[in-house]
Amino acid sequence: MDNVVEIELCEPSPFLFGENGHLGVTDGTSVWIVVVTREAMIATADPPEASLKRLARYADVYRDMAEVMLARGDGDDGKVWIFEKDVLALRAKQRPRDFNGRRKLSSLSIGAHR
Repeated sequence: MDNVVEIELCEPSPFLFGENGHLGVTDGTSVWIVVVTREAMIATADPPEASLKRLARYADVYRDMAEVMLARGDGDDGKVWIFEKDVLALRAKQRPRDFNGRRKLSSLSIGAHR
Protein backbone atom coordinates (compact mmCIF):
# COMPACT_ATOMS: atom_id res chain seq x y z
CA MET A 1 0.00 0.00 0.00
CA ASP A 2 1.38 3.40 -0.95
CA ASN A 3 1.85 6.00 1.76
CA VAL A 4 1.14 9.65 1.12
CA VAL A 5 4.40 11.59 1.10
CA GLU A 6 4.42 15.32 0.45
CA ILE A 7 7.85 16.78 -0.15
CA GLU A 8 9.31 20.12 -1.10
CA LEU A 9 12.64 21.29 -2.45
CA CYS A 10 15.22 22.18 0.17
CA GLU A 11 18.96 22.61 0.60
CA PRO A 12 21.17 21.68 -1.02
CA SER A 13 20.23 23.73 -4.05
CA PRO A 14 20.39 21.84 -7.36
CA PHE A 15 23.95 20.98 -8.38
CA LEU A 16 25.84 18.74 -10.77
CA PHE A 17 28.31 16.15 -9.53
CA GLY A 18 29.97 14.09 -12.20
CA GLU A 19 27.43 13.56 -14.94
CA ASN A 20 24.37 13.53 -12.68
CA GLY A 21 22.18 16.25 -11.24
CA HIS A 22 21.34 16.37 -7.53
CA LEU A 23 18.71 18.26 -5.56
CA GLY A 24 17.48 18.15 -2.00
CA VAL A 25 13.90 17.37 -0.96
CA THR A 26 12.27 17.13 2.45
CA ASP A 27 9.00 16.15 4.06
CA GLY A 28 9.82 18.40 7.03
CA THR A 29 11.38 15.55 8.98
CA SER A 30 13.71 13.70 6.62
CA VAL A 31 15.88 14.95 3.76
CA TRP A 32 16.61 12.98 0.61
CA ILE A 33 18.94 13.69 -2.29
CA VAL A 34 17.25 13.20 -5.64
CA VAL A 35 19.82 12.01 -8.18
CA VAL A 36 18.77 12.72 -11.76
CA THR A 37 20.97 10.84 -14.20
CA ARG A 38 22.49 12.58 -17.17
CA GLU A 39 20.34 10.47 -19.47
CA ALA A 40 17.19 11.42 -17.54
CA MET A 41 17.99 15.14 -17.89
CA ILE A 42 18.58 14.69 -21.62
CA ALA A 43 15.23 12.85 -21.99
CA THR A 44 13.30 15.52 -20.08
CA ALA A 45 12.78 17.99 -22.93
CA ASP A 46 14.04 19.17 -26.30
CA PRO A 47 16.64 20.10 -27.16
CA PRO A 48 18.53 17.27 -25.43
CA GLU A 49 20.59 18.81 -22.65
CA ALA A 50 22.18 17.74 -19.37
CA SER A 51 22.95 20.94 -17.52
CA LEU A 52 22.42 22.78 -14.26
CA LYS A 53 19.97 25.03 -16.12
CA ARG A 54 17.88 22.00 -17.15
CA LEU A 55 18.04 20.54 -13.62
CA ALA A 56 16.88 23.80 -12.03
CA ARG A 57 14.15 24.42 -14.62
CA TYR A 58 12.59 20.99 -14.10
CA ALA A 59 13.31 20.69 -10.36
CA ASP A 60 9.59 20.69 -9.54
CA VAL A 61 8.96 17.85 -12.00
CA TYR A 62 11.81 15.81 -10.53
CA ARG A 63 10.50 16.60 -7.03
CA ASP A 64 7.05 15.31 -7.98
CA MET A 65 8.58 12.16 -9.47
CA ALA A 66 10.58 11.60 -6.27
CA GLU A 67 7.42 12.12 -4.21
CA VAL A 68 5.71 9.24 -6.03
CA MET A 69 8.79 7.04 -5.66
CA LEU A 70 9.07 7.76 -1.94
CA ALA A 71 5.36 7.00 -1.44
CA ARG A 72 6.05 3.58 -3.00
CA GLY A 73 8.89 3.01 -0.58
CA ASP A 74 11.76 3.71 -2.97
CA GLY A 75 14.68 5.72 -1.71
CA ASP A 76 17.72 3.82 -0.51
CA ASP A 77 20.23 5.37 1.89
CA GLY A 78 18.65 8.81 1.67
CA LYS A 79 18.71 8.91 -2.14
CA VAL A 80 16.04 8.67 -4.79
CA TRP A 81 17.27 7.91 -8.30
CA ILE A 82 15.52 9.18 -11.41
CA PHE A 83 16.57 7.33 -14.53
CA GLU A 84 15.87 7.93 -18.21
CA LYS A 85 13.24 5.16 -18.20
CA ASP A 86 11.33 6.99 -15.43
CA VAL A 87 11.26 10.23 -17.43
CA LEU A 88 10.25 8.42 -20.63
CA ALA A 89 7.43 6.62 -18.79
CA LEU A 90 6.17 9.92 -17.43
CA ARG A 91 6.41 11.68 -20.78
CA ALA A 92 4.42 8.87 -22.40
CA LYS A 93 1.58 9.47 -19.89
CA GLN A 94 1.56 13.27 -20.07
CA ARG A 95 0.51 15.79 -22.64
CA PRO A 96 3.51 18.03 -23.48
CA ARG A 97 2.19 21.07 -21.59
CA ASP A 98 1.51 18.98 -18.48
CA PHE A 99 5.06 17.64 -18.36
CA ASN A 100 6.44 21.14 -17.89
CA GLY A 101 5.44 21.00 -14.23
CA ARG A 102 1.95 22.51 -14.47
CA ARG A 103 0.19 19.47 -13.04
CA LYS A 104 0.78 17.57 -9.82
CA LEU A 105 2.28 14.22 -10.74
CA SER A 106 2.06 12.45 -7.37
CA SER A 107 -1.08 10.55 -8.34
CA LEU A 108 0.62 8.91 -11.32
CA SER A 109 2.28 5.54 -11.25
CA ILE A 110 5.88 5.89 -12.37
CA GLY A 111 7.95 2.86 -13.37
CA ALA A 112 10.18 1.35 -10.72
CA HIS A 113 13.62 2.88 -10.65
CA ARG A 114 15.51 -0.41 -10.57
